[in-house]
Amino acid sequence: MKITFLGTSHGVPAADRYCSCSMIETGGALYFIDAGAPLIDILTRRGEDLRAVKAIFTTHYHADHTDGIAPLANLFTWYYKETDVDIYMTEKTAIDAIRAYMAGQLDHLEEDRVRFRLMTDKTAFDDGRLRVTPFPTRHLAGQGRPAYSFLVEAEGKSILFSGDLSGRLAENDFPRYALDHSVDLMICEMAHFGIDEVSPYLERCRAKTLLFNHVFPLGKLEGIAALDMKWGYPIRAVADGDEIVL
Repeated sequence: MKITFLGTSHGVPAADRYCSCSMIETGGALYFIDAGAPLIDILTRRGEDLRAVKAIFTTHYHADHTDGIAPLANLFTWYYKETDVDIYMTEKTAIDAIRAYMAGQLDHLEEDRVRFRLMTDKTAFDDGRLRVTPFPTRHLAGQGRPAYSFLVEAEGKSILFSGDLSGRLAENDFPRYALDHSVDLMICEMAHFGIDEVSPYLERCRAKTLLFNHVFPLGKLEGIAALDMKWGYPIRAVADGDEIVL
């Protein structure tokens, strides 16, 4: 299983960082956690086989995690006719908005191939290659809206994507799964809290490797580098284009 970071910025893209988007390759198929980056553009420039795209999972309905969805779904519908994908959004209003965007341009939506599905804390995705289990976070709890971390399992390996968490990790909003279970890799956001606030959780974290993503401000990078091996496992920040193989 290979993970490629297509977008690692926070809420605003930078000259060298797209917004959040991580690509998982396993069993000849492609899966994505978030699509804040211009995903269809990136995939075509990389020369990826678009028929291999099987599912997109968004952690919450913020633009920097979802803005790449509508252009991809639009082109998959009318141009790339051999594609077949499930797109998981966390709110029905998000699905309705993208459908309305597409309906204004297309004769029909072809939802037998480009399927929008609602992500809930009861969703269980398993297509025989990849399994995804959601865990709620408190990122949008103040607005009464959902947000999720995802446990991703494939090829006997496990990855925990934190998604966006609450400001200053309010109410212990660090994914409990990584404290109670060993995971091969944790990918954790670093925009909504500081190093001092996350360190007590890192001390208890059972990840074999932890990568910080979605870092803001970038002044945190120096502090992140100082955490490497502090608790006996590798810790570092990632940039666009970085790859890791499990």
